[in-house]
Amino acid sequence: MMTSRKSLFTRLRSSHFPSASIPSPCGNGTSVRKQKPAASRHTGKEEAPVTDISWDDAKQFVTWLAQATGKSYRLPSEAEWEYAARGGTQTKYWWGDQFRPGMANCKNCIDGVAGEQPLKIGSLKANPFGLHDMGGGVDQWAEDCWHKNYQGAPSDGSPWIADGDCSLRVIRSGSWRNDMRSARPANRDRYDVAVRYPTHGFRVALSR
Repeated sequence: MMTSRKSLFTRLRSSHFPSASIPSPCGNGTSVRKQKPAASRHTGKEEAPVTDISWDDAKQFVTWLAQATGKSYRLPSEAEWEYAARGGTQTKYWWGDQFRPGMANCKNCIDGVAGEQPLKIGSLKANPFGLHDMGGGVDQWAEDCWHKNYQGAPSDGSPWIADGDCSLRVIRSGSWRNDMRSARPANRDRYDVAVRYPTHGFRVALSR
C-alpha cells in the first residue's frame, strides 16, 4: 500500500505534552479545547511513549499542534502507516519472514524484559526508513474509519473515511502486551474513538 504523499513520522514522547494539560486521575485537567490537548498518564520519563490515549485525544493533539506550529501535522492514514512500518519491504516483518527476538517490543519478544511497560523510545533497531517502534511498543492510531477489509480503499494512500464505521478507528502496531503476531506490519485492529486504553498511543505525520 504505497502512497505518493510525502510524510515525516514522529513518535510522541511523554515530554511532548505540557504538564498543565495532563489530566489528573480524577479528570481535573486543563481545558483542552481552549488551550492544549489532553495527554495521558505516563511513566514520567521523557523518553517514554505516551499511553492511555483515545483517538479523540490524538486527533485533538494533532489539530492543536498544526495550529500552534503552522505546519501540516496530522494522524497518518492506515496505508501510510503500513508503508512506513514495512520500510520498503514485503516480508512478514520488516527484517524478514521469521520473527527475531529483540527486534520488537512485544510480549515475550525480548529476553530479560519484564513487560510491565513499554521500552523507552528508540531502544530497538530502526527499520530501513529509519523509523523506530513501528511494531510493538504502543498501539498507534490511524485516521481511517474501520473497514473489515481493503475492498474499495483509496488507491492514493489517503485516509479511508467513506462507508466505514467511524465510531471505530483503525489502530496499528500492537503493543508490549501483545505477542509477536501483533508486531507484523499487516496486523490491524480497531477501537472506540472515545475510549482510552493503557496500551494506546499515537504517532504524528507531517505533510510537506
